Amino acid sequence: MQPNLTVKDLESRWEKALEETRRAAATHPAIYRKLKAHAAEIVENPLDINDYFPTVEKLLNRLETLDPCRRGSIFDLFCERISPGNIWQVRTLRLECRDLLAHLDAFDRWKRERIHLRRVK
Repeated sequence: MQPNLTVKDLESRWEKALEETRRAAATHPAIYRKLKAHAAEIVENPLDINDYFPTVEKLLNRLETLDPCRRGSIFDLFCERISPGNIWQVRTLRLECRDLLAHLDAFDRWKRERIHLRRVK
């Protein structure tokens, strides 16, 4: 990470990540919905240790499908964070999934704020 980033730099990075996330989610809406449901399931239910690697693999496959070119979306960020090489304790997966859902909720709010629908009679 680069030191001495200004608030403007951070806001610019966040906007870029949101735009890339929007493009990726629009390209694969079904996978986006499945990713959210899967992350919520991990947060809400206990995970058997024997199911850890298949669960993480399925989660990573969805993240990589959404952003295969690694363009800096939220999916790209969490692909790094959720990979088994970066999670040293299995219980950390639930925390990462909770954080992923919080990021996706922020993305959904951002997307709703940008859409201005009008009712025409």
